[in-house]
Amino acid sequence: MDQVSGVTSALMPRSLAMAVMMPISGRFYNTAGPRLLTGTGLLVSAYSFLALSRLSLDTGYWDIFWPQVWQGFGFSLIFISLTTAALSNIPRPKMTSASGLYNVTRQVFGSIGIAISASQLTEGTATYRAVLSEHVTAFDAPTRTWLGMVTQGMAGSGADPLAARQQALSLLDLNILGQASVMAYNRVFVLVAGLFLLVSPLALLLGTGQGGSEVKISVE
Repeated sequence: MDQVSGVTSALMPRSLAMAVMMPISGRFYNTAGPRLLTGTGLLVSAYSFLALSRLSLDTGYWDIFWPQVWQGFGFSLIFISLTTAALSNIPRPKMTSASGLYNVTRQVFGSIGIAISASQLTEGTATYRAVLSEHVTAFDAPTRTWLGMVTQGMAGSGADPLAARQQALSLLDLNILGQASVMAYNRVFVLVAGLFLLVSPLALLLGTGQGGSEVKISVE
């Protein structure tokens, strides 16, 4: 329960930023149009993921607070502008079907993106763990020193020498896994930021959002 509460608390800044920015994005859409809003949202989102790509085992709540806020701003700009631009010229009788198709498409490709990210995370963790393990051996002086100190600490807590050694090795393996996981997360965040930057020029292909039968968002 505490872990779930911690995750919820960590993601709260992004949700609050999206809630605040949604009506503001709607007002901006009526004057700026989808090109500027989508492009800006993609760039802001790319920046937020780059900011998140500097994680470490010492990262605290406030280290991810502002990247989450910027992420919420970027997502709200993208969501409002793309949704409105996609449905702006749909006749009213077909709006329900078009909205359903748009949502299904967004969820399907979003799920594909999450699956690819999870696969990259798992693969990256295994790769980085193997690389780090190559440098943490019995022939490495810092490793021997660290294991000796931890083993002594475990023995001082009442563990027998063999158990103390095993506990020290388990703790070392846990630290390696933690470092590998953080490196994998940073790699995934960099890849996601690169994708946002890569697709940002495609915002120029959107309609201007001015005049004609384009939908105007009401923020009353």
